[in-house]
Amino acid sequence: QKVNYAGTITWDYVYSTASVCMHHDICPMPNGNVLLISYESKSSSEATALGSSISHTMWPDKIVEVQPIGASGGNIVWEWHSWDHTVQNVNSSLSNYGQPIDHPELFNINYQNTNMTSDWQHVNGIDYNPALDEITFTSHFWNEIYVIDHSTTTAEAASHIGGNTGKGGDLLYRWGNPAAYGATGTTIFNTVHDAHFVP
Repeated sequence: QKVNYAGTITWDYVYSTASVCMHHDICPMPNGNVLLISYESKSSSEATALGSSISHTMWPDKIVEVQPIGASGGNIVWEWHSWDHTVQNVNSSLSNYGQPIDHPELFNINYQNTNMTSDWQHVNGIDYNPALDEITFTSHFWNEIYVIDHSTTTAEAASHIGGNTGKGGDLLYRWGNPAAYGATGTTIFNTVHDAHFVP
């Protein structure tokens, strides 16, 4: 919701369907749009087709940019999906096969992927840097901070090329938990929550 200083709701927008659900955090942008975090539901067959070592429903996160329309409408003008940026070393016949330690720009689909929960990453904070046109967000379950390129088109954000950095929607930066991509080192965070860019 957008609420003015008099307490009047000027925009009331719902982003929730059978397959997506906004959660945790939003970030107003200088252009008047709003970034929001959402789960999206993936079936057990979709999960195993992407190299999940167990067959169950998963809820990967995505980020959408909403352009407010009227009192309650909105146009989705940009999207980024963590599901488009995975690596796995379980099924060598799949296109995303590789060693996670060789691909820190990608998410290991089998890290923190258990039958205990479908909530795979639990992204819980988002911020935007207009000077760099980059987004930072955090993962509660993975104990990491990430940065991605927002200058991409939605199509480029689903790929590994394009945007100001030439890396599409791949992670430009991650920090906090080397084990998440198969590396050794100290885990810095414990249930990290809500990173922000420092002006």
